[in-house]
Amino acid sequence: MHVYLHETIDPVREPGSAERYLEELGEIVKTEGNAKGSAGGRCIANWVPVFLTGTWPQILGFWQMPDGWDGFADHFDTHPELYHEPMDRWFGERTGGSDRVLVGTDYTPTLDEILAKEVRAPVVLHETVRLQPGTAPRYLDLVGDVKSALDDRYGFGVLGGFEVAFRNRSEVIVLWSFPDVRTLARTQSAPDDFPELRDWREQSALLETAHTGVVVRPTSWSPLR
Repeated sequence: MHVYLHETIDPVREPGSAERYLEELGEIVKTEGNAKGSAGGRCIANWVPVFLTGTWPQILGFWQMPDGWDGFADHFDTHPELYHEPMDRWFGERTGGSDRVLVGTDYTPTLDEILAKEVRAPVVLHETVRLQPGTAPRYLDLVGDVKSALDDRYGFGVLGGFEVAFRNRSEVIVLWSFPDVRTLARTQSAPDDFPELRDWREQSALLETAHTGVVVRPTSWSPLR
C-alpha cells in the first residue's frame, strides 16, 4: 500500500516569493531529495494553479512516502519533535498551509512507474471530493472503472485516485491528466464528445457531498512535466 503526502502551501504575498520558494525547493529535490527532517518523501510534483481556476497564489506539493505506513510510522516515531527543522527554513516564504496523508489505489502509478514509463501530465485537473463516511473505497473503485473505460481514447485520463487518511473514508483526491488546456476545455464545452466521462460525471455527482476542482501545472523540475 503506497502512502503519499499532499501539501497545500500559501506563499508570502509579495512579488517573487512563490518563484523563490519553488526555485529553492527544486534545488533541494534535485540535490538532496528532500529537506532534512521532513517526512522523507520523494517528490512526484509541485503544482501551481492555473490563474482563474483556484486560490491564488498557492502551491500544491505531492510526495510519495517511503515504505508505506511502516515508513510513515518509523519516521514520526524517530522524529518526536513538535516542529520539524524545515519549518524554520521556510518561514520566510510561507504564510501557512495544510497537509493531507493519502493512500493510493492499485491503479495509481508509483513514482518509479512514472519515471520508467515516462508518464507526463503537463495539465492536471485536481479534484477534492467529499463523500458520506465509509464510501471512499466504492467511489475510488468507480474512478478505476472510468479510467479503464477512457483508456487513452481521447488523449487524457485518470492519473491517480487517492483516499485521504484520517477522514473516516469520506474524502478522496482524483487527478486527471491532460496534454493541454484546450483538451481539458473541450470536456467542459462539449461533454457529449466524451460519453464515458459524461456518464461518469452524472454518476459521481449522486455520490458526492462536495466537490472542488482546480487546474494546475507542474513545475519545470517535477517528473510529470
